[in-house]
Amino acid sequence: MFRLCFSLFLCLVWLGLLCLSAESREKRSVPNWALTSSDFFGWIEELRSHAGYDKIEELARTFWAHFPSASRLGYDPPAPEE
Repeated sequence: MFRLCFSLFLCLVWLGLLCLSAESREKRSVPNWALTSSDFFGWIEELRSHAGYDKIEELARTFWAHFPSASRLGYDPPAPEE
């Protein structure tokens, strides 16, 4: 059991040293969406410019999927009755 633990420890140390010596990957940049959840028409224009969406219903679904604020307002579906 001791040999197994020791060999596992050596493998982990060796892998750690390999990771340190390898070049690190470049970090991905997060897109800057300077829009708030209350700026619905800003979201529409931004989504149109990026994706070419033309249908307002599709844009509204996308907006409300990202910001489900209706759940905090008490518009949840009623609980099923037993």
